[in-house]
Amino acid sequence: MLYTKVIEYCKSKKIPLSVFEKDCGLGNGTIKGWINSNPRIDSLKKVSEKMGVSIEDLLKE
Repeated sequence: MLYTKVIEYCKSKKIPLSVFEKDCGLGNGTIKGWINSNPRIDSLKKVSEKMGVSIEDLLKE
């Protein structure tokens, strides 16, 4: 699950999710909203770039 991958990344880097969202240029709560809805492609791109992975790798299960 995408949300879980982002949470695990934040835990490994010891940064709060809200800080990660801000660093990506996303609004507070955006990533948590991905639990129930699909993210926009521009948001996925920002997150994947920040994490240093491709969008494809980010979406792999």
